Amino acid sequence: MRNACDARKHEMALGEAGAEDYERGISKTGWTLIHEYFVSGRWGRKFNGLFLDYGCGTGLVARNLVRARRNVVAMDISKSMCKIAKDICGVEAVVADCLHLPFTNRAFSIICVSGALHHLRQHLESAFLEIGRCARRGICIIEPSTTPPGPVLRLLLLLHRVYEGFLHRTAYRGMRRKYTHSVFEGPLDPHKLQALCEKQGFKVSELKFFNHFPYFPPFSVSFVPERLRRHLVKGMISREHGTDVEIIAERC
Repeated sequence: MRNACDARKHEMALGEAGAEDYERGISKTGWTLIHEYFVSGRWGRKFNGLFLDYGCGTGLVARNLVRARRNVVAMDISKSMCKIAKDICGVEAVVADCLHLPFTNRAFSIICVSGALHHLRQHLESAFLEIGRCARRGICIIEPSTTPPGPVLRLLLLLHRVYEGFLHRTAYRGMRRKYTHSVFEGPLDPHKLQALCEKQGFKVSELKFFNHFPYFPPFSVSFVPERLRRHLVKGMISREHGTDVEIIAERC
């Protein structure tokens, strides 16, 4: 129990201190492509009503739902993260604990979760109790998966680790970044996520794996035309394995 409490405090401090650094990081990476494809292109088209961006961070899901002209509320435990999400997306941003949502039962048509649950590995049952209580129609999830990527991507990931190590020993030497990966986060079993959805009365209608290609600074994906960006993401999708998983579950 003590370790679980320490993990929560660590996550809170990390988000509070590193919000601006986090936003600078994700704005340059392939995550922008992935969220354009899945959130704007799929979730925003498939569903309507009021959305909740659960554990919103700096609002990467929220901004893509706004782009799809959907109504959305953002929520995170970090005040700093919520402020950035509100400023960028122009949506209501609520400071709250993911394990104790301050909303009425079935307050949202859809609850969207991207990269929040893998910070709550020790609290998944509690997280899904709250998600199931507040979601009326469906749950949309993107999380890192325990399924292994293919051999080409494994090589790219290895090269990325070497590249990052080189940067930290040279260009980043002496620099202190406020946001780092938490020691408590990690990939999730997609079958366990599916079972947790079903336990709350939701049937998984879609489960797709995809491969999140590593980012090699100072190169950016922003110069790639939008149509080509969609094809790049579609090319990463797999039925059997990948670095990440997308789950869409609808209430039975």
